[in-house]
Amino acid sequence: MSTDPATAPDPVPPSAPATLAPATPAQRRVAPPVDVALLAVTVVAVVAGVALRFAPRSGLWLDEALTVNIASLPLGDITEALRRDGHPPLFYVLQHGWIALGGDSDWWVRSLAGIISLLGLPLTYLAGRRLGDRSGAGPLGGRRTGLIALSVMALLPYGIRYGAEARMYSLAITLVLAGYLLVDDLLAGRSAGRRRLVVALGATLVAAALLWTHYWSMWLLAAVGLVALWRAWRARSAEQRSGARLVAGALVAGGVLFLPWVPVLLYQSANTGTPWGQRFGPASVIVVSVVDFAGSRHGAAQLLSYALVALIVAAATVRIAGSDLVIGRPVAPRVRGELVVIGLTMGVGWATAFATNNTFASRYVAVIFPLFVVSVAAGIALARSPRVTVALLAVVVGLSAFGAVGEVRYSRTQTEPVVADIAADIEANDVDAAVVIACPDQLGVALQRQIDQQLDDGTEVIPYPAAGDPRFVDWVDYGERNAASDPVQFVEDLGERLPPQATLYVVSNTTYRTFEGKCEQLMGALGADRVATVMVPSAPDDHEEPANLLVLRPQG
Repeated sequence: MSTDPATAPDPVPPSAPATLAPATPAQRRVAPPVDVALLAVTVVAVVAGVALRFAPRSGLWLDEALTVNIASLPLGDITEALRRDGHPPLFYVLQHGWIALGGDSDWWVRSLAGIISLLGLPLTYLAGRRLGDRSGAGPLGGRRTGLIALSVMALLPYGIRYGAEARMYSLAITLVLAGYLLVDDLLAGRSAGRRRLVVALGATLVAAALLWTHYWSMWLLAAVGLVALWRAWRARSAEQRSGARLVAGALVAGGVLFLPWVPVLLYQSANTGTPWGQRFGPASVIVVSVVDFAGSRHGAAQLLSYALVALIVAAATVRIAGSDLVIGRPVAPRVRGELVVIGLTMGVGWATAFATNNTFASRYVAVIFPLFVVSVAAGIALARSPRVTVALLAVVVGLSAFGAVGEVRYSRTQTEPVVADIAADIEANDVDAAVVIACPDQLGVALQRQIDQQLDDGTEVIPYPAAGDPRFVDWVDYGERNAASDPVQFVEDLGERLPPQATLYVVSNTTYRTFEGKCEQLMGALGADRVATVMVPSAPDDHEEPANLLVLRPQG
């Protein structure tokens, strides 16, 4: 590999648009061929990825159960529920129809995300093919880059997790892939006349759908808008300038279609927020995102994350000169636009969260995950030897498989074994009056769902501090209400809901923000005239939503 920039061909000036014209027939012939081994790896990755997205999993955790509970409401009540939750409604409406079609079993409600995720796989192939056919920095080969991108998307743990979770993130990923193809078509000036207007209309609808799916889409669309304006100014051809202006117009039109929801968004912004988390620094946002793309806590994730970053760096800095790879001036045109949009989206998103005292979660960056995947694919496609290409892809796919299987097997909530132990204790001790209390209320959502599935006696969880419907969490002024709550008064207010001879099952976690000391005080007040026994200790290393189970039996 040469390291002399002077020997690197630079067919495009550094100021040229990152979206380039397709490679010429001569340039395409330089790219390595698609061989049987690459096809075989792709088929194995896709088959495994499809199976894992629909594999049996543990019970729904808080966010999933809360999503299903809101989606199960009458359509007219979903908006009001989301005002107190903090999300836009598109996925909830789709999930509402899905539940009406096939019920609300764990597998069924998750299968909607799986199907949506599968729709994104062919779009990923097309996105990779589009990138591979660009002429800048040397040809990668459209078909082979598309197959590489498809393989990576099929098995990368982040895609598996959100393709098998009853949340809106698989929808965001698939919409971004559709938008990627439409925007690239306009910026490259591929279409003209009526077809170009149809593509612009498609971009408008995708932009609107993204805004109606997740709020971090705002930062992605802002980043794309800035790039489009830059292209409109610097584009070398009238077709590309016109396409860039159409992209900007489509984004504005998509925003107009989102206006009916803006009053709800403003209410959520003023009253809900993310009281459950803390601020992140910019470096932490990047590290957490990449490691979670690779599978987070699972053994191969750290190694895979290093490999993914190295491949993106290679895609950004290495140029192709005949059969040689040359380190040239960064950032190589082939992924310049993708990396700029990734950086702007994460930067604006982090700055907004930091300024408003909100937290960050890696699921928010689902909107940049497709750009990350195609950038990784570009790094793998740099290899000039088909054998080296397959070897690099096999390493990424193999490490991804470990993390993907771990995502499927991982039980995010401890409420499932907790409820099993409650049921066993009730039967073993012939308990006539059982009362289940959750502290904090966030535990009550998944807990109530598990109780409904495992117990047939209509037991209802009493959540602290509101003692209301355990299926929902009211995030409006959440921190302030929790700080003002009084555990002793809570116990007194329960009245007849807490019979003297009842056996109490208290499911708790004392580490939640805004509940500091409250759950300990609650257990003290409940145990004043009862005998306490810890049945299940919290297991934070094994669950994202760990919980203790304390049993309080009447004395005598």
